[in-house]
Amino acid sequence: MLWQFFQAYCNSKLCNVLFTHELAKRLQGSSVTCYSVHPGNSNIQHNWTGNIQHTWTGNIQHTWTGNSTPGQAGAQTTLHCALQEGIEPLSGRYFSCCEVQEVSDRAKDDAVARKLWEVSESLCGLSS
Repeated sequence: MLWQFFQAYCNSKLCNVLFTHELAKRLQGSSVTCYSVHPGNSNIQHNWTGNIQHTWTGNIQHTWTGNSTPGQAGAQTTLHCALQEGIEPLSGRYFSCCEVQEVSDRAKDDAVARKLWEVSESLCGLSS
């Protein structure tokens, strides 16, 4: 049961990265930018094992040391992406700790991102 929860969480984070990747492609040429961001430490890891040092989110490694807390510290990367001037060319990229991060090939697969978009449209009743 625990592993299924963890896998679902990881898949949801991978989908966030893929969806943002596709959205940025669709918004290219407009003045709108989008970024996927590490959600910050929510202490959810403690609910899994009590002391996880590494989590894998969509093949993106995050090291959690337990030193930062939810709230203000967790919001810093989101605020950075919303307010930082000059990062517009990085639209569609993944940020953690206020810096762009490399993601796995799986997390930047154009075909999978496009399929996710199409399935999302269908499930929302937006496809033609």
